[in-house]
Amino acid sequence: MRIYLRYALFFAAAVALAMLLMPRRSGPKVGESAKPIDLPLVTGSSRFSLAENKGQPLVVEAFASWCSACRSAAPTLAAASRARRARPVRFIGVSVDDSPERARQAKEEWRIPYDIALDDGRFSKDYAVRLLPTLVVIDAEGRVRRVSSGRPSAAELESWLGEVGAERL
Repeated sequence: MRIYLRYALFFAAAVALAMLLMPRRSGPKVGESAKPIDLPLVTGSSRFSLAENKGQPLVVEAFASWCSACRSAAPTLAAASRARRARPVRFIGVSVDDSPERARQAKEEWRIPYDIALDDGRFSKDYAVRLLPTLVVIDAEGRVRRVSSGRPSAAELESWLGEVGAERL
C-alpha cells in the first residue's frame, strides 16, 4: 500500500510541476496599450511600424514556418484580410523563424496576402508570445482588444473585427 501512496504522491508532484511550467496564456493583456512594433519586412527593404498604422485597426499574428497550427490558420486569416470592409483593417504576420528565408517560404507556400515581418526577439518578449499562433487585434486607438492562441474560426475573427469597426460589407 505504501508503494502506491509514493507513486500517487510522485504523480501529483509531477502534475503540479507541469502545470507550473506550462504557459497559461500567450499575448499581451486585453485593454492595455499596444507596445511599439518596428520590424523589418521579409520582402523588400521596408519595415513595419505600429506607429505608422495608428488610426487603423490591426491584426497581428505571431507564427512560425514549422508550426502546423499556424499553417492551418493561414487560409482563415488570408480570407479575412482580403474581405471588403466598412473600415479598412491591416493584417501583419510576425514570423518568429530564425531566418527571413523561412518566413518568405511560408508566405509563399501558405499564400499569405499581407506583409510578414521578422521578429528580432523584442516582439515576442514585449507581446508575451508563448504559444503559436498568437493573434492580437489592436483597435485604431492602439489598444489591445482581443488576444487568442491557436487557430481562430472565421466567425470568431469576424466578430473580433466587428468590435473594432471593421465589419464586412
